[in-house]
Amino acid sequence: MNRYAVNKVLFDVYRDAGNTDAFTTGPEDFLASYGLTPQEAAALVGRDLRWLVAEGAHPFLVFNFALSLAGGFSLPFCLAYVKELEGLEVGDITT
Repeated sequence: MNRYAVNKVLFDVYRDAGNTDAFTTGPEDFLASYGLTPQEAAALVGRDLRWLVAEGAHPFLVFNFALSLAGGFSLPFCLAYVKELEGLEVGDITT
């Protein structure tokens, strides 16, 4: 996985509301300029958080990406997030 490119997407989406909206309404178009592999793009479009973390995306960025797409903090969001990542061990996350 190109960790830098994936982490850049995660950062760009959660740091800017315009990017969050662009990703939400047209994720394939939004991702076109990042040079992602088809598998990376599919994981982002499908919001496959477990795959992203398992493949080395930074967990802090993944959390904030998911949080921004969920519209903000809520108990149901947190419960679903923890359940999705339950049992996953974080490996090397260096870029």
